[in-house]
Amino acid sequence: MKPLSLAGAFLFIAACATLESQSEFLTGRRALLRGEPDNALSAFDRVARSNVGFITDSVSPRRSAFEKALSQLSDDHIARLYLGLTILHPSAPSAPSKAFSLQEVTYALREGVEPKRVATLARERGVAFDLTKETESQLQTVGADQLLLSEIRNIRAQSAKKNQTGETQRAQAGKELTAALTGLRDWLDYTVAYTPQGKFWDPSEQIRKQIAFSLKLVAARPTDWETLISNAESVGSMLEEENDRARRDESAERERQLRR
Repeated sequence: MKPLSLAGAFLFIAACATLESQSEFLTGRRALLRGEPDNALSAFDRVARSNVGFITDSVSPRRSAFEKALSQLSDDHIARLYLGLTILHPSAPSAPSKAFSLQEVTYALREGVEPKRVATLARERGVAFDLTKETESQLQTVGADQLLLSEIRNIRAQSAKKNQTGETQRAQAGKELTAALTGLRDWLDYTVAYTPQGKFWDPSEQIRKQIAFSLKLVAARPTDWETLISNAESVGSMLEEENDRARRDESAERERQLRR
């Protein structure tokens, strides 16, 4: 069982980066831990711009960073936790949009809004209904033409494709989080039970309780993704703080023993 190193996931990246980009990367990691994905992304973007090989096509700087780290150290559970969160953040279900309902489109056409204008607005806002024989007939009755109906079909097809991609990403994120949380739980159990440093780690068992709760969340169906994100981020924050606290406590005990 390898000792946990919160910085271990980033050794490969740090070796390739400048001192400035290392600092930016740590800034992004801390922002991610605090639940500030926008600030984290800004920091990672600055790292990416200063390191040409840092990211791959169509992959976010954060995700690429953790994937590269895991390619060097596959059992770094902290890096895998952050990878799962990074995949999950952009694909988590978004808040309800201002997409047009069937009633709104029907009302607009009935009030004399040109079908071409309705189609333009639908492209901007999206539509929240599918075209069936009944809905198509209803819209044609109030003035919908083939251009508008075709546009609604295209919008719904694009939305379905996007949702499918989001579901795939969430499934991948769920697997990464399950593996990371399970690995962290096993590491903590082993460290506490079998290593001299174990007595300094998680004495109240709060971290292990948080991990257990997060594992229940990721296994639940349907999954509450927003709650899962919050709790998994909390695990990362607690481990970050515990790492510092355990080191301080171990150092303090060593000094006390030397003074005896």
